[in-house]
Amino acid sequence: MVTVNIRTKSPKAKISRLPSTLEVDSKSTVESLVEALSGVTKLGTERLRLTLIDNTRLIPGTPLEKYDLQDNSIVYVKDLGPQVSWATVFYIEYAGPIFIHLLLYNCQALFYGRTYEHSLMQKTLLIMVLIHYLKRELETLFVHRFSNASMPFLYIFRNSSHYWFLSGVLLGYFSYKPDTRTPLPPAIYYSLVGLWIYAETSNFVTHLILSSLRPKGTTQRKIPFGYGFNLVSCPNYFFESLSWLAVVGITRTWSAALFWLVSTVTMYQWALKKHSKYKREFPGKYPKSRKAIFPYIA
Repeated sequence: MVTVNIRTKSPKAKISRLPSTLEVDSKSTVESLVEALSGVTKLGTERLRLTLIDNTRLIPGTPLEKYDLQDNSIVYVKDLGPQVSWATVFYIEYAGPIFIHLLLYNCQALFYGRTYEHSLMQKTLLIMVLIHYLKRELETLFVHRFSNASMPFLYIFRNSSHYWFLSGVLLGYFSYKPDTRTPLPPAIYYSLVGLWIYAETSNFVTHLILSSLRPKGTTQRKIPFGYGFNLVSCPNYFFESLSWLAVVGITRTWSAALFWLVSTVTMYQWALKKHSKYKREFPGKYPKSRKAIFPYIA
């Protein structure tokens, strides 16, 4: 047993009932320390983040011995505020575009001042959006494994704005308005639909591979191999970008292009971080030839 000092890094971040010291079994896990602090402070375990004086985070599931805690070691506690599960966030994010596209498509008189026959492009877009986001909802329910159990509640609004506004309102409103353009040649139209089907299916396959690497309820990480992963660290992002690029070609709207651009830039940044993390976690083992997201490029 060791007695550690419990602190908050800032006086402004004061936590009510936080003890100044706590006796812990150095052979137990980080969860035991978190649960002990939760019992004293009456805050949920998901709200508490623990770090050491050098900013090393105490990762749940890790033995305390790894951090070499001694008597009088300092453990800093941060209250992350009200939390919500990642799954809940995803359900809310993806439900928005489904609802918005159905509303814009079926309420023509309300949004465009008259009723009219939807073009083939518009019918195709609605089907693509519904399939894409229903796939996302089902993946959240049955496929995805989350390394973090929760996130701050207020992040729901930040994360959802990307999907609800860019993919929902902007993409839908400017794509479902009366379409007077010349339809795409059949060869181009069906090629783009085929590209979209290929990209969506490939994205799903990569999600299955990632899910198989992490047993349910764990934060275990392994080097992914197989479909797409032999070329890039994040083929799921690459195929997602390819899918929305097909939508840009079919709709030929600036709003679709904007959503694709913002999404691709965002996923590229995520991919770079994951690519770097893989290389740090598996030094000397991670394939050097892999790029982050775009095969042979970046």
